[in-house]
Amino acid sequence: AQESDLKLVTVSHQQVPNWIRNFNPLISNETSVWPTQGGIYEPMLIYNTATSETVPWLATAWEFSDDNSTITFTLRDGVNWSDGEPFTSKDVKFTFDLLMEHEGLSGTESVRGVLPFVESVEAPDEKTVAVTFKQVYTPGLYDIGEQMIVPEHIWKDVEDPVTFTNETPVGTGPF
Repeated sequence: AQESDLKLVTVSHQQVPNWIRNFNPLISNETSVWPTQGGIYEPMLIYNTATSETVPWLATAWEFSDDNSTITFTLRDGVNWSDGEPFTSKDVKFTFDLLMEHEGLSGTESVRGVLPFVESVEAPDEKTVAVTFKQVYTPGLYDIGEQMIVPEHIWKDVEDPVTFTNETPVGTGPF
């Protein structure tokens, strides 16, 4: 066969016998429906494995304090949730407070393993988030930065975020 005769077939990796409408980005990505993480909900930064570069996403910049105990993120201007509400640093702080309060939430990637090192997450203004560690933990940048962020104005009323299926998601992503 010639190369032009070849056809591309895309097969979903999510072929399960029972489909549950679950768009909770704070639980295991094996339990939430694709494209919850990265499609509906987005992180502050993304590590591009193809180029080995860290790419700004909801944050435009980040830097460590002189003693490497705090990472300060600067958030992107003009980002709104899909319901039109503005995305702010309060949403980021809320997301991390929620994760720290509920051990049953796995969070994105390996963030659960980083949370014990986190002293506090502060939102000093609408575009700034400061994550302070109990000890220097610079690898935490990636897991903190890659955590999917949820809207406080929706999730503050969720009774149990561990079992919440989030059937009508409100996110910052393209879907």
